[in-house]
Amino acid sequence: MTPPALDTEPRPLPLSAKLLYGVGEMPITILMFLSGLLLVFFYTSVMGLSPALVGTGLGATLALDAFLDPFIGHLSDRTRHRFGRRHIYMLPGSLTMGFCFYLLLSPPRSLPPTGLFLWLIGSMVALRFTSAIYRIPYLSLGAELSRGYDDRTSTMGIRALFALLGALAAGGSFLLFFPNDADRLQYGGYPRVGLAFGLLMTVSGLVSTIGTRDRSNALPAAPAHAARPHFLSGLVMSLRNPAFRKIWVASLIFWLAVTLNFSMALHYFTWYAKISGGAMLSTMQLCFFVGALAGVVIWMMLARHTEKRTLYIAAVAATAVVMLCATFLVGPGRLFGTGHPLPLMLGHLLAGIFASAYWVLPSSMVADVTDSDQLRTGLRREGSYYGIMNFGEKFAAGLAFVLSGLLLALFRKFSYGAAYGTPGKPPVAVPYVGLLFGAVPAVLIMISLISLFTYRLDRRAVHGIQRELAARGQN
Repeated sequence: MTPPALDTEPRPLPLSAKLLYGVGEMPITILMFLSGLLLVFFYTSVMGLSPALVGTGLGATLALDAFLDPFIGHLSDRTRHRFGRRHIYMLPGSLTMGFCFYLLLSPPRSLPPTGLFLWLIGSMVALRFTSAIYRIPYLSLGAELSRGYDDRTSTMGIRALFALLGALAAGGSFLLFFPNDADRLQYGGYPRVGLAFGLLMTVSGLVSTIGTRDRSNALPAAPAHAARPHFLSGLVMSLRNPAFRKIWVASLIFWLAVTLNFSMALHYFTWYAKISGGAMLSTMQLCFFVGALAGVVIWMMLARHTEKRTLYIAAVAATAVVMLCATFLVGPGRLFGTGHPLPLMLGHLLAGIFASAYWVLPSSMVADVTDSDQLRTGLRREGSYYGIMNFGEKFAAGLAFVLSGLLLALFRKFSYGAAYGTPGKPPVAVPYVGLLFGAVPAVLIMISLISLFTYRLDRRAVHGIQRELAARGQN
């Protein structure tokens, strides 16, 4: 029988603390958004590196992430420092990741293909390392700051709002740095993007680190007598948690799909939908983020009356439907044809509403998992769980880059006359661009939902766990 709910939830986190914490999400979203949107296009269509090499280069850094993200989380769980066990990592990470992002978008133009490939790998490794030092403790901090079932959704929702503001600013890069069609195929705008948004990443990270520093002494800690597992045994222990494993698998496949979609976005707009003008592309992104901002508020409100899992399944399934429409309703010979921005603006608005559920609900669900883990182990291991989650996202993103390169190379074989590897030309026949942007990611998204149908950590179960922790004096 499921334990009864708590009479009252733990004390909610003050709004000021939620805002200071939330602003720290901006560097993460800026990095993910601009990397997914620009890197494949920049290194293939502008720098002339082959899609297979770009995909391999971006995916090669996965070897570092295989242990880095979970290990940083594990390390921060074990750290005891007067500056805060999370903040002592967030500070150096926020100071360095912006510069590494600038390097990634500023390869010397004189580099030969081999040198360009090595620059891509080296700068990407540095960026992954510095961003992980910041991000994993940052994500863990959010689960520690908010303890209530619904308050967690509120905290993650506010974090998502700042994430969208960061992504909205990144989407405006088209208008600011690529105002004309030809600018996207010119080198000059990309280093300026790296410099401007690298600075923004560093500043927002520092604001969150310093702004939440005074709360570090009030964070929950594991009992002093609790034995902490070694890194590998702790990793296995986390993955054996059935509730977490379901969330992680769903998140991994979802992120694979959306990164593939993002990496094909400029190809889709340029060659398939034939949407021209930097201002129009920025308008498309604006529609997505306006929808996402509204969506975050919607999911925060609905989550107070509906289970997180139910909302997430419905929202993600709807996202897949919108992606299918991008392939089969837009493009040469389709219902809406090419060069018509209105259907795509509406589609981006709807996609924003539905896809924004990912920024709110899974993180809140993982925070619930950490309570169940504490009940079983007596430890607070937020870092380990969010480290594995972040590894899953990066693994999926890297795999998506590899997949995009391989699929472009594969479809090249069926694209007679396509200008493979030629700057300013489509990499494959136009119809395949539509499939890679919409239909393929949509199928992956639907697959991602399978594991969540047996997820059982609902409101009633979490309240029962918290009641038991309170009885033990651990909550």
